[in-house]
This record gives sequence, C-alpha cells and structure tokens, in this order.
Amino acid sequence: MPKKSILKFIKKLKNQKISELPHPDNDKDINISPEIRILLKKTWKKMEFERKVYILSSLVYALILLGLIGMLLTKKEVIVLTPPKLKEKLAISYSTASEPYYKEMALFLTQLVGNLSPNTVDYSIQIFSSYLDPSIYERVQDALSEVADTIKRNQTATTFFPSKVGKIGNKWYVVGKRYNFSSKQDLTVNSKEVITYEIKFKVRNFRLFVVGFKQSNGDTLRKAELEARKNKTR
Repeated sequence: MPKKSILKFIKKLKNQKISELPHPDNDKDINISPEIRILLKKTWKKMEFERKVYILSSLVYALILLGLIGMLLTKKEVIVLTPPKLKEKLAISYSTASEPYYKEMALFLTQLVGNLSPNTVDYSIQIFSSYLDPSIYERVQDALSEVADTIKRNQTATTFFPSKVGKIGNKWYVVGKRYNFSSKQDLTVNSKEVITYEIKFKVRNFRLFVVGFKQSNGDTLRKAELEARKNKTR
C-alpha cells in the first residue's frame, strides 16, 4: 500500500541528520511503487542541492565576515567624542589624540591624585594607576602607595584646585593650589601650596598611557614657558 509505505519511509527519517538520511534507491526493504520512488528521488535530489547551496552560502558569509574584521583591525579609524558638558570635540585615533583630549585627561588625572582622603585614596590611586605605562608603573605606583599610607595613617586629606593648564613640547603642565587638611573631621587647613603636575602621554591601539609623571613645587609651567621663549630667540 503506497500510503503506508510513504508513512513508513517518513517515520524512518525522523531524528536523523541529513548526512544520515537513507536514499530511496538504497531502501530495498521498503515496498513502494516506482512512481512514489521517483517522487522521493526527486525530493532527495532537491534536498541535496539545497544543502550544498546552504554550505556554500555559509562559507561565503564567513569569508566576508573575516574580511570585515580584518579591515577593522588594520584600518586606523579616528574616534570622536563630544561629551555634553564640553564645547570641543575630543578625538582619539590608533596612535594619537587631539589637544583637547590630552588637556581634559591631564585635568582628570591630576584631580585623582590631588584630591585624596583616607576613604578615597586607594580607589583614586587604583584608577590613576590603570593609565600608567609599564615603563613607569612600578616607580610611580611605589610613590603613590607611600602617599596613601601617610594619608591613612595620619587621617589627613588634600584638595587640589587647578588654575591653569599648558603644554610645552610633549609635556602637559597642570598648575594649581593644593590644600592640606590636618584632619578630615574638622577640615582644618594645615598648609597650602602651589604645585605643578607634569604629565607626558602616549596613545597605543586607541588607549591612552601616562609615560611620564612628576609633581613639582611652584609654577613650573611659567618657568618652562620662559625657557621656551629664550630658546626661540637664540
């Protein structure tokens, strides 16, 4: 009976992968009419053709995807950031950044190390250290750890108010007043001083690194500007 034979053949196909499906010509144990066998053979050929097309299409899509990934990895894109509170665009590329970007990062990083208290010093130094280049990481980290230990041991605090930012050569200068509090509870100002943070940056693979960092007493930006003028007139 053709109908029962077809149902038997369909039942045999259940839960089998395409590669494991029986071919109509090989299923001699199934008693079906020649007409049905021809129909099943045509259906089989159609399934085989569709499977090959699907495999070929998947390979093509995979090659296209690999090509796009390769283009993204090798093409030196420029990422432009415009935060809502800033008037200038901040741009960073594979190996460099815009002047506004460097300036804002110099202010951000000096605020981290200039505003410290027993409760915030560890976190602030941790964030700052994540920007340090491996070439200076150990040296700067050791110095910052000493600052952190002193602040926590003496229960003191510092606040930094930047007054000007400038760049001479490849170095950024952030000048301001730092207030040292003798106690975080009563906020008594123990001393205040003018200091300058000097920072050098480098961008690698779209990431900013601090490759030079120094804290100096006084306004070293003014001294650097005077020195630069003297060199121009020579």
